Amino acid sequence: MDYFEVFGLPRILGIDLAALEKTFHELSRKYHPDYFSTASSSEKTQAVRMTALLNDAYRTLRHPIRRVEYLLSLYGFKSDGSKVTQALLMEVFEINEQIEEVKAGRASIEEIDSLRAQIKEKRERFDEELRQASLAWDELVKNRASEEALKSHLAKLAEILSESSYIRNLENELEKAG
Repeated sequence: MDYFEVFGLPRILGIDLAALEKTFHELSRKYHPDYFSTASSSEKTQAVRMTALLNDAYRTLRHPIRRVEYLLSLYGFKSDGSKVTQALLMEVFEINEQIEEVKAGRASIEEIDSLRAQIKEKRERFDEELRQASLAWDELVKNRASEEALKSHLAKLAEILSESSYIRNLENELEKAG
């Protein structure tokens, strides 16, 4: 049973988070191990497994990026950075050099703020690309697109996610640096 099935959802990316949370709480009460204290050993084990599955599924599906990563994994796709453009890699290299300047204490507050704004703008651009691609995925699923169309779009999602992970890493590095 995949995480979408646990919550009775189709494999779409636009999830109603309030409904997801409500269903999570309902299922958590239903399968909570405390309610199985007098049950058989196999029923107790099943309750514990179901609770663990619910928790993992909920943590994954409530987060938009983890949701995309999980969907990709269901279809055998990975966002491993192998299809990142040369232009992005050069930008990342340049920004990394600037972050090293921050770490070494050689960057002014203005330079740090400028770098932070530059990275934020890039992250927001990728977030919007991912949002748009997620909406397009949902439309493909809704319209029962061909397997070929679905796989082609999953590849696009994987590419966007790979590229955005570089930017998120830069953002994290800058926060650690200063």
